Formats: sequence, C-alpha cells, structure tokens
Amino acid sequence: MKSKVIKILLGLVLFAIILYVYPIGKLALTDTQVTKSLLADEYYVKISSDDYDFDVFRDYMESRGWKENEDKRMGGMYAFEKNGETKEIINTQVKTIFVDGKLNF
Repeated sequence: MKSKVIKILLGLVLFAIILYVYPIGKLALTDTQVTKSLLADEYYVKISSDDYDFDVFRDYMESRGWKENEDKRMGGMYAFEKNGETKEIINTQVKTIFVDGKLNF
C-alpha cells in the first residue's frame, strides 16, 4: 500500500515537471518564438539580443488576430482585443527564456 502511494506521488510530480518543461522545450527545439505556460498565465519568449521580448510577444498576438488597444494600456498592462473579447497582459507575464539560443537564467 505504501509503495503504491509513493509511485502515485512520483507519477504526479513527474507529470507536473513535464507540464512545466514542455513549453521551454518547444522554444528550444522548434522555430516557435512564443509559447504559453501550461501551468500559469505566463508566456515564454525566445529572442535575439537586439529584440525586446514584449515586441516579439506583440507580433505573436497580432499574428493570431489580436489588436493592441493602446487606449486601455495602464503602466505595464497591455490590452489586446479580438471579436469583442479583451485580453489583458502584464509585461511581467512575458518571460524571456532564450536570448540568441542561450538560456536566459
């Protein structure tokens, strides 16, 4: 019984680790520049040294049909609209993971 509980807990921990690492692996192994975290309301970005992470993110949103509404912008909060829906993104929700192909930790 105790061994079964330990196996289940280890399985859950492994599953959580996979959910956390998957978006980072997607950035590392593909041409994708932006990916969304599976566990939190965050976006991970891959940039070159002369790019700004939020500019890359803004292009990503616009490529998916979202338009930035600068009238609703407040400080570090950006508003994007699409089909009457508004998505508010705070610039701290955009994390730069790779710069010029190297980890940014």
